[in-house]
Amino acid sequence: MITSVRVDGTTLNAIMVNPVILQPGQNSIVIKFNNVSQLTPGTSYIITLTLNVGGNLTEVKAVATYYP
Repeated sequence: MITSVRVDGTTLNAIMVNPVILQPGQNSIVIKFNNVSQLTPGTSYIITLTLNVGGNLTEVKAVATYYP
C-alpha cells in the first residue's frame, strides 16, 4: 500500500494517489499535488513512494512524468 509520495528535490507531497494498492509487476498510478507551479509539463521527475509492506515502511524511488 502507498502511504505517501513526494517529488525529490522539492517540498511537494501528494494530496491524492490512485490506486494506493500496488500489484506485482508494472503499475500505473495517478498522483495529484497542490501548487505544482515549480514543475514543467512533460518533464520526468524522481519521486519517492513510501510503501507499507506487511507493516514495514519502505521507500522506493520511481520516475514520474508531470502532465497537468
